[in-house]
Amino acid sequence: MGGVDTAPPRHPVLALWALPRTASTAFERMMIERGDHTVVDEPFSLHYYFGAEKVSGRFAEVAPASRPPDIVARLEDAAIRRPVFLKDMAYHVAAMATPRFMDRFVSTFLIRDPASALPSLARKWPDFTAEETGYEAVARLVELEEGRGRPVVVIDSDDLCRRPEDVVRAWCVRMGIDFVPRSMEWAAGMRPEWELWPDWYEATARTTGFRAPADRPAPTSHDPRLAAEHRRCLPIYRELRERRLCPTG
Repeated sequence: MGGVDTAPPRHPVLALWALPRTASTAFERMMIERGDHTVVDEPFSLHYYFGAEKVSGRFAEVAPASRPPDIVARLEDAAIRRPVFLKDMAYHVAAMATPRFMDRFVSTFLIRDPASALPSLARKWPDFTAEETGYEAVARLVELEEGRGRPVVVIDSDDLCRRPEDVVRAWCVRMGIDFVPRSMEWAAGMRPEWELWPDWYEATARTTGFRAPADRPAPTSHDPRLAAEHRRCLPIYRELRERRLCPTG
């Protein structure tokens, strides 16, 4: 009949927009262990690093079907069948993020003290860019969500790793999904979801659960560039941290 929307209902797409080196892959591994979501690892990195209109020139390869509309279409198609969870870096989407783009997701955010996150990033990519630190990108996405009156759920990585059950339980309440205790432990090993970035996930592949963070942040003062990036990112982190999820218990 004319005017009747016959599109199939779509399940939620839960998005964790993270900074690099924040235990985001461990969080994703927990979601895989639940077994009730289709889990997608960093789908928009395909556009950012390997797309025909790539943002970064870090890699020469160009992957097929890597345009943002292609990626979004795959996510929406998956959400017809069952709920979807994706983990991605906020900076992969910040430039394309509009209210309409963000409407597709139930967005949450994962941050970490730059005194720990930046040295860890530098060990992987010594030539990381300011954009690849991700702090401005998370702040932009949070601002978009707040500007439209949507609730903002920010997790601090140190809270998550020190009190994983409390934080994940509180996050599940905010997402309207059941907390699944058995998902807090898993078998070690690589996952097929991680095929694009296996060298980044070696440490997580050796784990069987969340690992407590080091007692003290890694120093940055010995490296002038890291120290400068730390000074730039720290105020953004502190402002984001004020919004963090603070579970009881």
